[in-house]
Amino acid sequence: MLIRGTSPLSLEIMRATGGRFSHAGVVVCAMAPSAPDDAIVIEALMPRVVTRPLHLSVLGASYWEIWSNKTLADYQRWAIVAAACLYSAEDYGYGKILEQGLDAVFNTNLFTEKLPQVRGCPICSMLACLSYNEIGLRLGPDGARSIAPSRAAPYIGIAEFVAADNSYERVAFGDGATA
Repeated sequence: MLIRGTSPLSLEIMRATGGRFSHAGVVVCAMAPSAPDDAIVIEALMPRVVTRPLHLSVLGASYWEIWSNKTLADYQRWAIVAAACLYSAEDYGYGKILEQGLDAVFNTNLFTEKLPQVRGCPICSMLACLSYNEIGLRLGPDGARSIAPSRAAPYIGIAEFVAADNSYERVAFGDGATA
């Protein structure tokens, strides 16, 4: 799931990265038949990783998209979900957002890929990447530490990666008022 947020932090993330999205999450499953257009999402938010309905995740967003890898078997999808669940209620990776901010400001991946890393829990894009890494897939050319929801060339974020990879398809999209 990719979100174009409208908060000051979201706008700053997009300005710094040059990307179209400010946030990423992992869609776990569809909701009950009584809410067929909703889903459950795991996402790293401040102050911690949360699990909540999609309609709350996209509330206030100017735009959102859900992408799915159409080549995955059900057991692989559940392995991604299980990996994401391991981070449930973990603290947000404030140090990692600083590293990504420095990468964006200096147009590099030096701070996230080449220098000693700040230990701790993930930020939103890292949570998604680590979950996919569990089954041997990546959500971009770089490691989970340097990936952003979206990033301008010459770097690539999750949004640009899934849009360019034929294994992925956009399965849902909308604005903050629709989920």
